[in-house]
Amino acid sequence: MALVSVHYRSDRLKKNVEIQLAIPDCDQRFTRPLSEYKVVYLLHGLSEDASSWSRKSNAERYALERELVLVMPSADRSMYCDGVLGQDYFTYVTEELPDYLSKVFGLSRRREQNSIMGFSMGGYGAARAALTHPEQYAAWGSLSGLLDLMPMLAVMDENTRREFPFLTQCAADVQTTDLNPLNLLDPSRHRGLPGYIACGLEDDLLVCTQRFQAASARADLPNRFVYVPDRRHDWYFWEEQLPVFFDFVLEAAP
Repeated sequence: MALVSVHYRSDRLKKNVEIQLAIPDCDQRFTRPLSEYKVVYLLHGLSEDASSWSRKSNAERYALERELVLVMPSADRSMYCDGVLGQDYFTYVTEELPDYLSKVFGLSRRREQNSIMGFSMGGYGAARAALTHPEQYAAWGSLSGLLDLMPMLAVMDENTRREFPFLTQCAADVQTTDLNPLNLLDPSRHRGLPGYIACGLEDDLLVCTQRFQAASARADLPNRFVYVPDRRHDWYFWEEQLPVFFDFVLEAAP
């Protein structure tokens, strides 16, 4: 794989940003333009950055084996939300970044060629991105994601409230706000949008996935839920689930 580090000034974030791209360019696999490859956006978790996937997992090797292009942006501790210190991270990931990559690298904007996934905070961001813009993604995934805000808001202390004021402001409307992924589930829009949602049974965010599964079942949506014994909120779990998600992407859009 070619690992490409891109730095450019984002209009939405009002600052220079880093993106990492993993491109299959060896072993005779790079035989067609980038516009013909499937693209997977990988969103990092809280306190991580764009380099996390390449440093802490075998994402590049798994993608090379499946001829996938990976897009790995950095999003600080934004929860991939708009209005964070005047910066619109959600709009950046779902609109500005795909448009930029299409113009500069020729990556396809076609729905059947794009998927999105993340772990922890990134799982939250991926869920909101896919459920808000189902016309953009063939599949989505969450590993140990914060898929329901209610359990988090119920236990937030003063430090967490100061750090995430944009989330705590929606506490009174947690059952209706579009900042809560669970509230976005819509049978009329998501029947053709398969999700791969995995969580370890020893994970502190397990209840969020379980509540999201219950809501998904009520809506009769085509999401696959996977629970793994003896797995926690860590890279051991996310690493082993990564190739499974890549295969899920290829099944969703052969």
